[in-house]
Order: sequence, then C-alpha cells, then structure tokens
Amino acid sequence: MRIPGDIDQAIEYVSKVEKIEKAQSLRKLARVGFEYYVVKTYREGKITLREASDLLQLTLSETIDLLLEMGVKGNIRAKDVLASLNTFAQLD
Repeated sequence: MRIPGDIDQAIEYVSKVEKIEKAQSLRKLARVGFEYYVVKTYREGKITLREASDLLQLTLSETIDLLLEMGVKGNIRAKDVLASLNTFAQLD
C-alpha cells in the first residue's frame, strides 16, 4: 500500500510524540479515523447506535461515551427507551 507523503508525516509525528513504532502509529490513526467516520455516519442518522456500537466493537455505554467525547448528543427517543425496557422485562 502506498502512503501519501502527508499521511506518512502524520504517522511519523504520532510515532515521535507517543514514542511508538510507526506501525502502531498507523494503526492508531486508522482507528481514530474509523471512529470519526462511524460517529459522523451516526450523527447523520445513517446508522443506529447499535450499529455504531457493533462497528466499533464497543459496548453501548462505551459508544455513547465516545459520541459525547466527540460532541455528538444522543438521538435516542423515548419510544426507543421504552422498547428496550420492554425487551428486558420479557427476559425475566
């Protein structure tokens, strides 16, 4: 895979600042980029919270924390909460 010069400089920068190998730096930047992409897609209403959580391989609460960290407020509606509560009630 060919990496453009500006991206290579970003990898090198993160590598130096975090004192990690370039491969680790690339993986870290790829993860951050993917998180941003998923959060943006969620914010645009193209995926649900559950889908975002599954894509990121995080729990729902971890996903909500990430969304809040990135400045995205939840779009969970009262009917969604009630539906979840009913599902849990049926499990008992």
